Amino acid sequence: ILAVIERSLGTPHAKAFVDLEREPAGAASIAQVHRARLHDGRAVVLKVRRPGVEAKVEADLRLLSHLAKFVETEVPEARRYQPVRVLEEFRSSMMRELDLATEAHNIERFERNFRGEPYVLIPHVFPQWTSEVMNVQEHIDGISAEDVAEVQRAGLDLKLLARRGVDNVLK
Repeated sequence: ILAVIERSLGTPHAKAFVDLEREPAGAASIAQVHRARLHDGRAVVLKVRRPGVEAKVEADLRLLSHLAKFVETEVPEARRYQPVRVLEEFRSSMMRELDLATEAHNIERFERNFRGEPYVLIPHVFPQWTSEVMNVQEHIDGISAEDVAEVQRAGLDLKLLARRGVDNVLK
């Protein structure tokens, strides 16, 4: 993954980051997350697209395209669901998902939309190190909403959190 990071930066990673963790702190199908620090000491996370994932996604989409065309042609009952059109929408969505710069722009938009909202914390994005293959943002510590026991140990009111969460999702 270091090669991907350094290609994205255009420079050795040590010029931008210190204490870059080689093992991912988290991983998903298209990217993995590495913790690091900036030279000024701020904690950041680097979401880095896995090498070769674009080719795998393209291959999967080609396979699905053949399947959608077959179903639309050979299964009259399925035509009304427009599988080819559905797949094209899915393709567009996947291409946006692969572009981590788009994700960074969306985070920045969220930050503008929720600026001043006391119960929403959006990580700062570092655009100077963000690209199509890497998204660098402030690391924020917290408790996962899925860890109900830890939320309760922290003395937080679950109903109040749920109400604030719903309010902000609707906003």
